[in-house]
Order: sequence, then C-alpha cells, then structure tokens
Amino acid sequence: MQYLPIIFVRGYAGTPKDVEQTVDDPFYGFNSGSTHIRVDENENPRKFFFESPLLRLMTDHGYQPIVDNQNVSNQIKRLSDQLYKTIWIYRFYDISTPSFGSSSVVRQEMEEIAKGLRDLIQNVKETTGANKIYLVAHSMGGLVCRSLIQKIYPETKDAAINHIDKFFTYGTPHGGIVFDIGDGLIENLRDTLRLNNSDDFGPQRMYQYLTPNAQPTDQLPKDFKSETLQNIGDAFLPNRVFCIIGTNAHDYEEGFGLSRKTVGVKSDGLVQIDKAYITGANRAYIHRSHGGRYGMVNSEEGYQNLQRFLFGDIQVKLSLSNVELTDLDNNFYQLETRVALRGLPIPIYEQAIAHYCPITQELTRTDKPVPLFTAFLIPRNSANDDNTCRYALRLALHSFTKQEKNWLQDHHLDQVPLWSDYLITDIAELNSTYEAQYCWNSDQKEPVTKLNPTSESSSGVFVAYVSLPERGQKVFGTNAAVRLEISQWQ
Repeated sequence: MQYLPIIFVRGYAGTPKDVEQTVDDPFYGFNSGSTHIRVDENENPRKFFFESPLLRLMTDHGYQPIVDNQNVSNQIKRLSDQLYKTIWIYRFYDISTPSFGSSSVVRQEMEEIAKGLRDLIQNVKETTGANKIYLVAHSMGGLVCRSLIQKIYPETKDAAINHIDKFFTYGTPHGGIVFDIGDGLIENLRDTLRLNNSDDFGPQRMYQYLTPNAQPTDQLPKDFKSETLQNIGDAFLPNRVFCIIGTNAHDYEEGFGLSRKTVGVKSDGLVQIDKAYITGANRAYIHRSHGGRYGMVNSEEGYQNLQRFLFGDIQVKLSLSNVELTDLDNNFYQLETRVALRGLPIPIYEQAIAHYCPITQELTRTDKPVPLFTAFLIPRNSANDDNTCRYALRLALHSFTKQEKNWLQDHHLDQVPLWSDYLITDIAELNSTYEAQYCWNSDQKEPVTKLNPTSESSSGVFVAYVSLPERGQKVFGTNAAVRLEISQWQ
C-alpha cells in the first residue's frame, strides 16, 4: 500500500452557465454523492447512501482536501505529517469566469489546460514532499491528463512516470465522442463550429493535443486510424491506468435525453462503451451512466474500483484459456461476466448482453487466453477481518443462431445460456506468498479446494488453473480452464 497526493480533474462544462456552476463548487463536483440504488426485494425504490468519492477517501483512508491549491500554507499547517494524504482539485475553469474577475470568458485550449496541470503537479510535489501523485479524472478530465502525459511532458524531454504513479479515469472518451445517428454529419458540424471547444472530442483536435510537437493547425495524417486515439504508446505504462466504463445510457438525462439518443444505447449516455478505455489498460464495466442520479463518479461501484486500484496490495488477473467453441459457421457466442466481492452490496464489474457489452469477438481466438477481468484486492479490508479476500465470478455463455440459418430448425433457445456458474475463490497472502482455494457454486457452497501453483509461477507470482465443471467443458472444450494469476500490487 502506498498513499500519495491525489489530484482530481473534472470533465467538460458545456455552457457558460455550467462553468459558473462548476466554479461555485469548492470541489468541482467530486463531493457529490447519491442516495439511490435500483429496487429492493419487493420492487420498491431502495435507499443506498454513497457519500461521494471525496468524502469516502477522507473517512476510509484519512485523506484531507486542499480547498484552494493556490493558497496552501494555512491548510498545510494543520496536516503535520499527513501531507501525502491530501486531495487537490484542479480548478482549470476558474481562469475563464467573470465571477473570479476574469476579463475574458474565452476557454483555454486543451494544451494550455494540460500545462496548468503540469504546474499543479509540480506544486503538489514541492508542497507535500511526495515524489509522485495519483491522477483521477472524469470525462474530458482524462483527456487533459493524457495531453499532459503524451504531449506536454515529452515535448520538454520529460516523462510522466517521473511525476504520476497511477492514472484513473471515469467515463473518459479516450476514442472521442461519436454519434449513432447522422452518418458523421453531427461530428463534422461539431468540429467545424468548435462551439465551446466541443471539437476537443473530435479526431483532429485529439490528434493535435495528444501528439508531441503537433500544431493546432495540423491536419490528420492520411494514414490515420481512429483506434490509435486510444493508444497511450510508450508515454505511460497501460498497467498503471484504470478505466471505468459506464454501460447505462438510459439514466443520463443531460439535454433532456438528447445526448443518449444521439450517442446510442451502447454507451453511458455520452461516451460509447468501445471508446471509453485506453488500449491495454485495466478496466471495469459498471451499469452506471455518465452523470446524474445513477452516475459513475457518485457510485459505490466506481469508488470500490478506485480505492482498490490506488491502494490495493494484490492484483488478480483471470482469463479463460484453451477455448474451443464449435459450429462457428452457424452460431456466434457471447459470454457474460459479473464479479462480486464479499462484503459489498454491489458488483464491481459486469459485462452483460442487456448492457451491450458481452465478451464476443475474443471467444473465437484460440491463440491466446480470453481476458475476463483484473481485480485489485485489499486484504486488510476483508469482510471477515482474516486478510482473506473472497470474490465470486459469474460466467454465462450464450449461443445465438446466425441470421442466414433457419432459426425454426435450430435446437437451442437463444435466451437461455448454454452454461452458467459461479467460480468462488478465496485468496490469502502471507509474507509475499499466496494461497487460493475455490469451488464452483454448482458443486459446493464454500471454496475448499486448494489451488496449486503451476510451472508458470515465479518469484512473487502465483499462477494456477481451475478446470471447468463437466457442463462447462462440453461447451467450451475439454481443456478449457480459468487461468488465475496473483501478484503483488503497489
């Protein structure tokens, strides 16, 4: 476990009114909590209080907020030796609001905002004595951080790893914002008019502020591919990045629902699911919207992934190996996953067909394991106070008939999984060595079968394979197994 100062970077304020509402808040919105969770057992609305990520970092980990990062002396005096446990808000909209005496309401360009973040990081390091910081960003804030990491630091022959330890994003449009309607016309209009710098979410501006030495007038290279926007390259280690991906478009109410209607259902209401992550980064899919009552920032799901990524001691990677699905000419397959940790009332990860994000294409590859999820665990916070972390992974494989085949003659029901089960695992760590026990819920209720490390294990890394139950082997192949890799995380 390592505590470092945290800098929060908020997202886009669309209108001048939004800017004013933002600057009126000392914490730029990161102090917003929520009181709703879906329904109880009687289908009635249920209260569930989440205090906000900022307050939870204070109560759970002893962090203290620095309200005004330009006048820190009096705030710092009362913290004594807890300087590393400080939260800083990057208030980049303050400079362009009349309410703070600005003579101009012209917004800063992304490169300028990124340079301001660089200066704040340096100020935080000098003030606290920390050698690095954690970056936590929502929406456009993640693009500000990426501009700093990928362009601003490299242009000065510096490297982000010298200043930033971990980078966490909520609903950041790492691949830009695209629309499900209009056949590109809406994007072209947005990027041409540049209203309130909205072209920052288009490919040309993104290329300019993410590419070292690129100029604001540069055009896209002829061989440019949109997927490269989600590649952080060698500017930062993807394993030190975590991306929260929202899958609930329905509850995003901005613009009277216009946003979710134009972006489409395969989104969080603003950012499409397949655009919300950095290639190779850790990620979690949660059924939350981009903002609002059921927003991802003010959610228990988002916070639990945040605190485990920042302060976890153990990294657990699960994948499905040796998959051999049959009849691929006539059927296609989709795998649902759901991860729950003992002691938490909500899942921390969920890929579901109904949420438009099942595992699909990876199932057809036989050259490498199918990634399921990566979790970060905090043994000292275990529900039973015994330093043993228990999680349950639900797997459900569905088969669907391809359209060219006569579905009336098919032998299976598309809406019924071919196989589903829960893998329940206990993981314990002692003196940098790991022990793991498991069970399939269809066989047992408690994980009592010990996992033995394989020859793939090395110093500090535990690797084991869990064979699928008989029914699972019939659909995935007799050699299919869940690969479990446990290692230290810091």
